[in-house]
Amino acid sequence: MQNNFGLKDLIVIVLILGLFVSVWIVIFQDDRRWDETQKANTRLENLEQQLARLDRQIRERPVVVAAQPGAGSGASQAASFAWARDGFEVTTSEPWDFSNDPYDDPNIKMGGEFVEIYEGQPPKVTPFTYADVYGRRVVDLVCESLGWYDPKSLKMRGRLGEAWQYDPAGEWLRVKIRDAARFSDGAPVLAEDVRWTYEDLIFNDQIEAERFRSVYNAIDTVTVIGDPETSRVVEFTFKSPRFDNLNQAMGFKILPKHIYEPWTESPTQYNQSTGLTVGSGPFRFATASPDSQWSPPGDIVLVRNEQYWGPRPPLDSYRITVISDYTTKLIAYNSGQGDMMRPNAQQFVDQRADADFLEEHDPRIWYNMRGGYSFIAWQCGPRNGERLTPFHDPRVRKAMTLMIDRDRIRRDISKNLVRPATGPFLSSTPQANPNIEPYPHDPERGLELLAEAGWMDRDGDGKLEDADGNPFTFEFTFSNGSDSTLQMANFMKADFAGYGIEMTMRTIDWSVLVDILNRRDFDAITFAWSASTPESDPYQIWHSDNIENQGDNFIQWNSPDADRLIEQGRQTLDFDERMKVWHELHNVYHEEQPYTFMNEIPWLRFTTKQSGNIQEYSSGLEYLEFWVGQESLPTQQ
Repeated sequence: MQNNFGLKDLIVIVLILGLFVSVWIVIFQDDRRWDETQKANTRLENLEQQLARLDRQIRERPVVVAAQPGAGSGASQAASFAWARDGFEVTTSEPWDFSNDPYDDPNIKMGGEFVEIYEGQPPKVTPFTYADVYGRRVVDLVCESLGWYDPKSLKMRGRLGEAWQYDPAGEWLRVKIRDAARFSDGAPVLAEDVRWTYEDLIFNDQIEAERFRSVYNAIDTVTVIGDPETSRVVEFTFKSPRFDNLNQAMGFKILPKHIYEPWTESPTQYNQSTGLTVGSGPFRFATASPDSQWSPPGDIVLVRNEQYWGPRPPLDSYRITVISDYTTKLIAYNSGQGDMMRPNAQQFVDQRADADFLEEHDPRIWYNMRGGYSFIAWQCGPRNGERLTPFHDPRVRKAMTLMIDRDRIRRDISKNLVRPATGPFLSSTPQANPNIEPYPHDPERGLELLAEAGWMDRDGDGKLEDADGNPFTFEFTFSNGSDSTLQMANFMKADFAGYGIEMTMRTIDWSVLVDILNRRDFDAITFAWSASTPESDPYQIWHSDNIENQGDNFIQWNSPDADRLIEQGRQTLDFDERMKVWHELHNVYHEEQPYTFMNEIPWLRFTTKQSGNIQEYSSGLEYLEFWVGQESLPTQQ
């Protein structure tokens, strides 16, 4: 037998063995590098947690304060209130902090990106020109006010403001800004920033901030106490004593004058901007300038503000991506493209009953200050300034409410996850009149009211006409992407057809909603209002002052009784007496039905179990407390 094994074969074997050894060494080295990287990441995460806890300890150091100027003894106490008016009590506030500390959780993960999927596309998030709840949510994370509502108690607390004096007669307020407060570029928050934001931006009539001017109109002057270059003391005087004077002055977002002043030299540039958003909050845009700003439809990405004076958020970044179709949104969420989404009622019911879903996700439902109410708004004035709709007559509006089967909508569409609404004051608040009951489904009474208003079947064709023979037709406008709203519209269309009313449907993209409202270009429209304060001021939406100049009384409802009660309620400082006024106003809404008030809305959310410290507060959610266990799948910028 011939042996064919030769030198060539030996060389091949040696080369193969050498290759195996080299691969093994590479794998071994990679494993070592991986272990070292993991150890380094763990050490870095531990250091970040220790830094956050150290920061917390520093901020929690006890500070000697007095309840009133001159109280107690010692120069440090007197110096604490050198800014204050003599003889008036000083209210102090602990630094704004976590309501539930994420660093108390031994499983906390530092860094990472939390992704939320929105169903509506905000057209802009620039402060004081945004016009929807989505814009407000972004601005709330980037910008801060002097004070805000405690997430648990809903009582006013200092945020940028550390102490204040409020005149017992309600005529003035003096606020001391925290020494530590600074904007995201490191510049200190000064009293001049407060004055400039209010007087030179919000109340610059060339800036399209009319809805905010209608809200923050109780303030007469804003004065810097001391040197404008350094002072942290600001004083407000009010036009008259009002129940919400303190909340107004403490509640508007403070912008950095040195950044925004050049941007507002051209009001047109500012009005057309979509993402010029800079503040002192826990998150910031990576870049925000006229030449480099967020614009739709891109994802909104906020990064942690390393200059933040308050508690350090665990997250590196927070991303908002928009998927308007609810079915597509749920598919994306379930595939790992998001950490939180708002489901519709059917999705909530279905997924809450799915054991596999519950292993990885938490369905959440709770009522809170921002839950708000849904409605159908009737155009009470001329559409587009040209023609009156049938709904200028309160009898017609009440008839429509009686003819809409709201119980069926709550049962079949909202799956009984909502409460009936009777007005803009939520039933959980003392503003609501407890004696008002929802109107029943009573189409016969509705037809009687329509007949009283001149709408009846005059020729026996089964359709309602007015005295001139014009048929009762109207257009119902709603945002696309919501199956539940489309289902409600189909219910209404079929029912109204049976009563002799023709309803056509007009679907729009959420981004054009504001333009439609500003032009008053609708017969009837549906969406929801979300509150921003525990006790709402009805002036912005309901007073006739806000019909003109693209105000939020976009239905052009002009009720002398409502105007009188709104003005009276705002001027009534006694809480119990003011509630009586609001109850009377609630009755005016009930009788005149400028809206058909549909449902009080709880917050529905799906959140992944990999996300931590998502607490359900009376104020909503506190994003600076969130952490996420692992990175979500990448999303398109």
